[in-house]
Amino acid sequence: IPGVRPTQPPGVQASRRWVAHLVDARASEPADGLVCASGGVELLGDPQRLECSALVAGCAPVLGALAGRLADRRGGARWLPLTSGAALRALAEGRTHIAGMHLAAADDPTTHEHLVREQLPGVAVDIIGLVGWREGLALAPGNPLGIRQIEDLAAPGLRVARRPPGAGAAAVLARALSRVGLDPHTLRGPAVSSHADAAAVVLHGAADAAVLIEPVAQAFGLDFLPLSEERFELFLRARDREHPGVRHLLDRLADARFAREVRAMGAYETAAMGSLRRVEAA
Repeated sequence: IPGVRPTQPPGVQASRRWVAHLVDARASEPADGLVCASGGVELLGDPQRLECSALVAGCAPVLGALAGRLADRRGGARWLPLTSGAALRALAEGRTHIAGMHLAAADDPTTHEHLVREQLPGVAVDIIGLVGWREGLALAPGNPLGIRQIEDLAAPGLRVARRPPGAGAAAVLARALSRVGLDPHTLRGPAVSSHADAAAVVLHGAADAAVLIEPVAQAFGLDFLPLSEERFELFLRARDREHPGVRHLLDRLADARFAREVRAMGAYETAAMGSLRRVEAA
């Protein structure tokens, strides 16, 4: 069931079965059900609406806006804020309808296709364009430590926020460090789970730098040193395209008004929004 409390948010039918995900204790979104002492679930919403809702996993904040735009429609969507790697695993395991990823550079779409083939062998998968962005180092306003290049992260005592394995930001940082002969495991700093958390620890002085996407750095008023250009794409089993929630979500991506809204958030590129390519079963 898309969102259940206290030990489970979004549950919906994925792969023709009910799936439940924990509601983040910090979230203000409503739950779809409550876990009873017996282990059962008491639904708080209309079961038919839940059956028509799509689960969308990924780290891009724009997914929250997308799900919100579908909230007043039958067959809406619920956003699960997971890393790119975790989102793809959830799709492969049938725990979400759509997974969002940004593990490929903007000029190398084949990376995503290879990952899909590894995780979903024998399954036809549709890849839908969502947004492009730059990812890089977010620094305190005014860059008081004078960090100008990736090599500067090796300075003694400098704290770099760490993202979990499977996060696109972790991959970007590892690639950038490897190009200059640095080992990411030698860096020290607080562990964070999202772009917003990474920005917050820099803003409040708990870290000196963090890798995150430019739109979030702008939203927090941080300085930004770009490291790569990326594309964030959505992945779904081709057979799920006619699911009501999935269909309404894809319809929204074809709406020019939503693209304008996303661009107004700052530093998002939407030229490929709604584009489709299929990875055939193999």
